[in-house]
Amino acid sequence: MTETKDKKPRKFSLRNVSLKKLNHKYDFLMSHDESGRPMLNFRLNLLNLILVIIGLALLLIIITTFIIAFTPLREYIPGYTDTNLNREVYLLNLRADSLSREMHKKDIYFENLQKIVEGYDFAADSALASINIYEPLPKGVTDTITLKKSVQDSLLRAEYEAQNQYNLFGDDYLPPTKPSTLVKNFYVPLTGTVISTFNADMGHYGVDIASEGDQIINATLDGTVVFATWSINNGYCIGIQHEDSYFSVYKHNATLLKKEGEYVKAGEAIAILGESGETSQAEHLHFELWRNGIALNPAEYMTINNPIDN
Repeated sequence: MTETKDKKPRKFSLRNVSLKKLNHKYDFLMSHDESGRPMLNFRLNLLNLILVIIGLALLLIIITTFIIAFTPLREYIPGYTDTNLNREVYLLNLRADSLSREMHKKDIYFENLQKIVEGYDFAADSALASINIYEPLPKGVTDTITLKKSVQDSLLRAEYEAQNQYNLFGDDYLPPTKPSTLVKNFYVPLTGTVISTFNADMGHYGVDIASEGDQIINATLDGTVVFATWSINNGYCIGIQHEDSYFSVYKHNATLLKKEGEYVKAGEAIAILGESGETSQAEHLHFELWRNGIALNPAEYMTINNPIDN
């Protein structure tokens, strides 16, 4: 009885593969299982098989690199973002910065306008304070400013005055103290008794209208609320900018019904009658009407009931 030893299969190694074995060709045949008719037949050696595998791997690497570098599909791969994202963020940052500066300028403009309407004493400002181009100059600084007319400026003024010397009916001619044809109907803000009339010489740039009860203060024209605030002298005060450079102010109210930036229609309720503010000694409305920086007498633009003399 002879014992047979099982031969262990050799492990595959490139060292055991000779050039002859790599060039040895193998036939690959694919045939139909019933008829036995060949469907596919080709010859391939081991070296060609290795080259085909390496070629397919290189092709796969090239395709993957192309997708990552030149197609939007790279955005779905973790760690990759859009190349235009940094540019868009930079442009949005510039826009936000520009909007912030413009809003700051508007806020300063409305604050200065509010100070002018409330009779702010600019002489109390220090001339040594830092000067901002968007803030009014202190009085001490403006007193030292001297304006000199140049020859070109004088010639331009003389030429313009000569051209418009006899132009009495030009399109641009409009007296600032007369009502415009664009605005015809002024709504009476409060029906009551005029206890103090307009007197610019005495510094009273409006009319005081007294009434009984919690009466509603109405807007005299369509416009936008420029400021709605409270001050020590004027109490609850609201100002509205209208078309054609008209501006109306309502002072000493008990409470305000509108906020800054709101658009109101003529006759719309904007406040409640009151006596707020230190300068108010009785319940009344102090109403002012301005145009192009000039105070107007409201009695010339609307009919207020029961006016009396001072």
